[in-house]
Amino acid sequence: MGHSGLSFISKSVNSVLTANWQRTLFLSALICFGSVVSTSACTSAGPDELDSLVETRSSYWQTVPVYAHLGDRDGLTDAEIEFLASRYDLITLEKRHADRVTGSNEVGTLLDARKLKNENPEMRVLFYWNLFLNYEGYQSFIDLPDDDPWVLKNVDGTPSLKGQNGLQRYDLSNLDFQDWWVDSAAAMVADASIDGVFIDALPQVAGKPALAEEMWGAEKSAQLDASISKMLGQLKRAIDEEAIVIYNGIRSQNDGWEHGGLKYLDHADGLIVEHFAIFNSADPAQIVTDMDRMMAAVQQDKIVILKAFPGFTWLDDIVQENSEDDLYELAKQEIEFPLAAFLIVAGEKSYFNYSWGYRAHYGNLRWYPEFDRRLGEPLGPARKDGYRYWRDYEFASVFVDIESKQSRIDWR
Repeated sequence: MGHSGLSFISKSVNSVLTANWQRTLFLSALICFGSVVSTSACTSAGPDELDSLVETRSSYWQTVPVYAHLGDRDGLTDAEIEFLASRYDLITLEKRHADRVTGSNEVGTLLDARKLKNENPEMRVLFYWNLFLNYEGYQSFIDLPDDDPWVLKNVDGTPSLKGQNGLQRYDLSNLDFQDWWVDSAAAMVADASIDGVFIDALPQVAGKPALAEEMWGAEKSAQLDASISKMLGQLKRAIDEEAIVIYNGIRSQNDGWEHGGLKYLDHADGLIVEHFAIFNSADPAQIVTDMDRMMAAVQQDKIVILKAFPGFTWLDDIVQENSEDDLYELAKQEIEFPLAAFLIVAGEKSYFNYSWGYRAHYGNLRWYPEFDRRLGEPLGPARKDGYRYWRDYEFASVFVDIESKQSRIDWR
């Protein structure tokens, strides 16, 4: 297989759990004997059918349906567990979650997933798994030399690396890599506390076809794109039929993919729009296209998550120069526009997420008054006139002008 000493690549999911995740099993024993949480976390039933995402909510449209996506390298406190479990029924624990205190992302994710499920058995907890980048912090992490066949090569033969830290990009077309990637994710979903997988970085693979061809060549770029659908399909077949697969996602950008990310939905249960109205997707025409694509996914009965930012992100100087409390006050002033856009496109499996990054301290443990307002069922689909949209709910009327960034939510 080209990886001497890495025999676990070809092992079954069960043998990966037994042979390579000893710390996970040790932690599981501690949990099941009550030293961390109650034994109910170890005996709870597996995930219900996907439609229960709607059914288990006490009146889905009663309030704004919200989704949590965060990680903390030190893990979540008991108070944070209670906060999340009492407010959300869908959450992804980000990469490197609790790896400082448990030794690996897998163990940290399982630990806090079981705590969350113990507080809220109906909560769906997703494991974060990157499709394209070789992140450290995972027990399944492999320290690959740059000339390894699993590492993607540029057209000049050099390893394809991302960013100042030189993150290796995977060659998704490598069959051994595909098996390892699928097996690693499926092993996590085999635990009763994990209800599915959040798959990141699809736009980095195929989001800009011309750039991909320039970096990796036309033939390799086509292989990478084809591998996305193949790997998603393999993962869906490898996990429980009722487990959830959500990917990132829809993204409209200059010189971007024509389908906007929708073409992979046949192999997944839903998607996220991560860059809504920000970064390179802030042009009004791009925002409208993203909204149209979200509504298309809703029509396919898919989970649709709108990830909104308050006009700034964790990369901006304002975040470094201000306290979280001050940033929260700013975020409260900016929530209406993205929330209004969400309410225009939302279906019965749609969720709103609002923060300025993915670590816990980037506003992911903050709550907004709008989330407690009575919403009610939509009285029909949205009405559209150019860049302007209207939609009525039982207890709210929504207006948004994408071009001017004006919005209004009249709560009743």
